[in-house]
Amino acid sequence: MTEPTPNLLAETFARHGIVRSAIMASSFRSGSTFIAKILGRNGLKGIDQERFNKVGSAPDLAAYLDAKAQLFAGRLFPAKLMWPHRCDLARALDLPRHRSQEFAQAFPGATWIHVTRDDKFRQAISLWRAKATDRWHIRDASPEPEIAYDFEAIDRAARALCLQDRLWNDFFATAGIAPLRLVYEQVLTDTRLLAPVLRSFGYSLIETEVKLRRQSDDATERHLDQYLTDLYRRGF
Repeated sequence: MTEPTPNLLAETFARHGIVRSAIMASSFRSGSTFIAKILGRNGLKGIDQERFNKVGSAPDLAAYLDAKAQLFAGRLFPAKLMWPHRCDLARALDLPRHRSQEFAQAFPGATWIHVTRDDKFRQAISLWRAKATDRWHIRDASPEPEIAYDFEAIDRAARALCLQDRLWNDFFATAGIAPLRLVYEQVLTDTRLLAPVLRSFGYSLIETEVKLRRQSDDATERHLDQYLTDLYRRGF
C-alpha cells in the first residue's frame, strides 16, 4: 500500500483543480439517501454516493483517491461520508482525532451537511434488517425477507448509531466545523428545509419527489415492539 502523507488527499484534490466540496456526514439508515436524492435532483448531483466506502481495503491509497477525484476535475466534489468510512479514511491518511482539523481541511472549500435521524430505535431496526438481508435499498416490488428477532444484534446497532452521532459532533467541534444540520423526520414532513442547503451551492428547491420505497413495514413494528418490551424488562 502507498505510504500516506498528511496532505495526500488535499494534494489529490489540488492536482485535479477541485476547489470546493460538499460532504454529507451521516450514519447508516439515517434517511441520508432520501435527502441526498432530493438534493441531487435539484443540482447537487453525486452527493448520494459513498465514495470512500472501500478505502479500508484499497491496495494503493494514492491511486484510489486519484480515481475518486479525477471524476470531478475542475468541479465541485460531492460525497456521502458515513462515520466508519470517515474513520477508515482518517486511518489511511494517518490523521487521528487530534488532527481532525487537518482531515477536514483536506476537503477543499467544504460545506459539511450533517444528517441525523431522531428515531434511533427504528434506525437500529432498519440497520439490523439491512445487514441481515443485505437489502439496503428496495429496487423492486418484492417484500422484505422475514428474519428472526435478535435482541443483541438490534441493541448493538442502536448503541453504535447513537455513538456515531455523538462522534460526528465531536469531530465537528474538534475540527472547527459548523455543519448544516438536517433531521430526517423534519425533512420528511417539510422538504422546504432543504432550500437553504441548496442555496448555499447556488441551486433552488424545485423537485421534491424521489423514487424510493420506504422499507419500514409491519415486521419493523413487531420487532420494535419486542425490542422495547425487552428493554423495559431488562431495566435499561
